[in-house]
Amino acid sequence: MPKTNISAELYQYALKFGVHEHPILTELRIETAKRDKSIMQITPDQGQFMAMLAKLIGAKKYLEIGVFTGYSSLVMALAMGKNSKIVALDNDEEVLAVAKIFWQKANVDSQIEVLVGSALTSLDSLIKDNQSGKFDIAFIDANKSDYLKYYDYCHQLVRVGGIILIDNVLFYGTVIEENPPPITQAIKDFNQFIYNDNRVEISLLTIADGLTIAYKKE
Repeated sequence: MPKTNISAELYQYALKFGVHEHPILTELRIETAKRDKSIMQITPDQGQFMAMLAKLIGAKKYLEIGVFTGYSSLVMALAMGKNSKIVALDNDEEVLAVAKIFWQKANVDSQIEVLVGSALTSLDSLIKDNQSGKFDIAFIDANKSDYLKYYDYCHQLVRVGGIILIDNVLFYGTVIEENPPPITQAIKDFNQFIYNDNRVEISLLTIADGLTIAYKKE
């Protein structure tokens, strides 16, 4: 059993004393909250945790699969600094337009290369462009049914000693259902696969909707 029951009030306390959110990130989060699918945005505590991981390993090149309104990519751009590079994959130009506004406001837009279209097609193009082993961190937060495919590409693209982050691995608590819908089953299949993947060391955290950290050993 968990040591502490995280109530809404306790979570707000943790945010108050645990997160230093850049003003433009706050502005973007408030803007995104007005959208119907705002739940797709990562939480500020998850964002700060990802930023800290980037700093701890000295990351300078980051791959993001699933951008939405750009909060996670902005977090990482700010964390990695001006000499960093982000490759961001998404197929929704409407939300990308929002992301680009806030990237520009934060003066990080020159660090971010956006590949619009099918993530699998874009990932394949990165492999063909000799980008294997060139990324320090990858973040998977797109079509859940393709998680295994995304992970396979990310394992090729991230360097040994790098990190692959996978979002929504608890999928709103539905992963414990015995007969879940197909989208949840895809997450369960992924969780089982990566648990048994000896090429990485993993930690599944209960932060936000579940975040798996995979450290690439080989």
